[in-house]
Amino acid sequence: MHNAFLGVKPAVIEWRRFNPEKHQWLIAERRHIDEANQQLAPYSPDFDDIYFNPENGIAESEHVFLQGNDLEQRFNDVHQDTNKKSFNIFETGFGTGLNFLLTAQLWQSTQNKPSNSELHFWSVEQFPISPDDLRTIYRVLGLESELTQSLIEQYPDALPGVHAIPVAPGITLHLVLLPLDKALREIAVPESFAFDAWFLDGFAPSKNPEMWAKGLLHFMALNSKKGSTLATFTVAAVLRKPLPHYGFRIQKRPGFGRKREMLTATFDDKELSPPKPTLADDYVIKHSKANKVAVIGAGLAGCATAYQLLQQGIEVHLFDKEATIGASATNMPSLVALPIMSIDHNAYSQLAFTGFEHLRSFIRQYPGLAKNHFAHQLSNKKYSQFHLEQYETTYSAQTWASSMYKFEPIAIGQTGVEGLKIPAIQVNGPEFCQVLIKELAEDNIHLNNKIQNPEQLDGFDHVIICSGYQLPKISLSQQLPQISPMRGQLTTLKTKLSHQTPVNHDGHLTHFDNKLVIGATFERSSDDTIRREDSLRNIEKVNKRFGLGIKEKDIATEHPGIRATSYDRFPFCGYLTRNQKQSIWVNYGYGARGLCFALLCGEVITNAILGNPSPLTKTLLSRITPRRTF
Repeated sequence: MHNAFLGVKPAVIEWRRFNPEKHQWLIAERRHIDEANQQLAPYSPDFDDIYFNPENGIAESEHVFLQGNDLEQRFNDVHQDTNKKSFNIFETGFGTGLNFLLTAQLWQSTQNKPSNSELHFWSVEQFPISPDDLRTIYRVLGLESELTQSLIEQYPDALPGVHAIPVAPGITLHLVLLPLDKALREIAVPESFAFDAWFLDGFAPSKNPEMWAKGLLHFMALNSKKGSTLATFTVAAVLRKPLPHYGFRIQKRPGFGRKREMLTATFDDKELSPPKPTLADDYVIKHSKANKVAVIGAGLAGCATAYQLLQQGIEVHLFDKEATIGASATNMPSLVALPIMSIDHNAYSQLAFTGFEHLRSFIRQYPGLAKNHFAHQLSNKKYSQFHLEQYETTYSAQTWASSMYKFEPIAIGQTGVEGLKIPAIQVNGPEFCQVLIKELAEDNIHLNNKIQNPEQLDGFDHVIICSGYQLPKISLSQQLPQISPMRGQLTTLKTKLSHQTPVNHDGHLTHFDNKLVIGATFERSSDDTIRREDSLRNIEKVNKRFGLGIKEKDIATEHPGIRATSYDRFPFCGYLTRNQKQSIWVNYGYGARGLCFALLCGEVITNAILGNPSPLTKTLLSRITPRRTF
């Protein structure tokens, strides 16, 4: 349990004020913070160090990291390039986010005309500061802006993994919440990718030596190109002496304020042994250029994959054997995405939480899609009351929202119960899919089109199979990973409850269009016909659990669907094989987690095709690769 979140935990922050007469740091009271005294600084008792220079933290950050990496001139050059181009920065120690925010401001100020260029800022942090503390810090610094507001609104909970935050158009923060040594092993950086600049900004080597390990320099050399730069405030020997061995030409510069020196370096070249092979390698090797991509299957997986490809300007064609978008298991009045809790926050939980975060980011763009934003989890066959009580303790300690992962009383009909309040997103399946593909040209949507042989897809560089449980019968050099059909049927009733938010028990209670939706059943079957007995089973279950008096005559509509389920519950998502002139990818096997996984898996494949770092760690990529079955 103590390592359930891979060492990630919220930072403990205290405030200190500098007394110039005594030349010492004193504990600051709330009144000092409210006065916005310039001699204030947030302090980490764990590392016995302050986060930034209290006299002029902004100027020091600009001097060391922005000027030290010559960012203003380099940003100007990127913006003037008419081709789409990205500038990639890697930082050790996100801390208060000061370096990121100043970098983002500089990026915006150097963009004098519309540009397709993008800033990607990767930063590693093991002890994230709470949003409330960040608000106070930005107020003290006089740094409040639309950027800080956007960052705080999207700031992730203290959960391990890669958290992508689109802070502003063309600016994405990739916040990696992991201990640094683990982050360096887990970040999936493609062979052809390189960072342009490095910010080394952990606490001083004497305070936090783990942030200055040799593994960092090896990672930097592997993921730099000729001309990549480095800047840091320290000239400590533990960093300075080994840098030339890893291909960096070092240069000492005048430090800021009382600091006599700082360090910058430029990468030339270095032959290094590559990382050990893993199952995640297919996501980082170079793939053929994506001029034209075929996506087979127009359900959640296919529509989400098409959406992610379209966002990168790739020509996409969507194929489906059915006559409508979002048929079968996607064609449901109510789909609910929930993060999956576990005692040890295992790999499946990590994947589900990451997928949920990507879904929530999408919903921020289309808030009208979400019918609800939280649910209540009751004890059931999967989650005993004992487990839920443990989740309340463990997950509430890692989340910033004080109301989440707490028990609260609710009433279902005349029955009072206590439910664990958890984040959730409820959507209507067909509506959700239509929004995903709203930018896809009608001529690129091919319905009633059953793909049976590769010749039908001549001219496509990549083919992505997202076809659910009915896999296309295409002759490939590598067999498609097999999945099992799991039938489920929802039942919409003419009645409704006073409690409107989703309730998860041994099924779901939700509402759509002012009607109660219950279910779903779960059985191994590919029969997608309506079964009245399944609806009666749904009714019997809620009547027995909550003392409701629902009758057969209350049934309004019934919604059968077939889930595609893998042998280990993890989706199959990634590169499969090369078929003549095409790269074949698969993206299916979501089980009952389609809404939670779809956008994430679509981005995983899109980034792999384009040669961009993955939104998942190597451990999670190894769990979803289709090649894990070979």
